Amino acid sequence: MSVVYVFEATVVKYTRDRIVLYPPKEYQEKLKKYHGRKVKVQVIIEPE
Repeated sequence: MSVVYVFEATVVKYTRDRIVLYPPKEYQEKLKKYHGRKVKVQVIIEPE
């Protein structure tokens, strides 16, 4: 069974091979249990 979380995140860091997304605090505890797992991420950039 798949689990889906939908939230807005902030890009907080970019290095040559990694991008770090910062989820809102209410999702951080929920996502902590998946640390180290590969997950699928869909990124939608809306025009400013």
